[in-house]
Amino acid sequence: MYRVLTRKTPYEPKPRSGRPRVTDIRSDRRIQRMALSQKMSVREITGASQLQISKKTFHRRLIESGYMIHAKTARRLPLSKLHISKRLQWARNQMSYGDKWMDVLFSDEKNGTSMDLTGI
Repeated sequence: MYRVLTRKTPYEPKPRSGRPRVTDIRSDRRIQRMALSQKMSVREITGASQLQISKKTFHRRLIESGYMIHAKTARRLPLSKLHISKRLQWARNQMSYGDKWMDVLFSDEKNGTSMDLTGI
């Protein structure tokens, strides 16, 4: 500690090892501004900016800025007694559909064909 305090030149931390960042502070702020003001997706931002960096880098910069926060979806409240009774009533009404089902046209969307049950 004594050597640090009596040093004639100011103390500066050594540069970190590893790959240097592709973007500087200014380009990080420009990325944030584009995402906030224009409501653009990451793909649109990469196409619109003049920076030659990947989509993953853009995404990382947005996460670092705190703009994109991953959060769980809030849980829904359970159904109230009124909603339960209305749903049950609707289901009972559908059960008494009876012969009206013969007028319904069922289609098989996978094959693109439809099947009419009126002739059966």
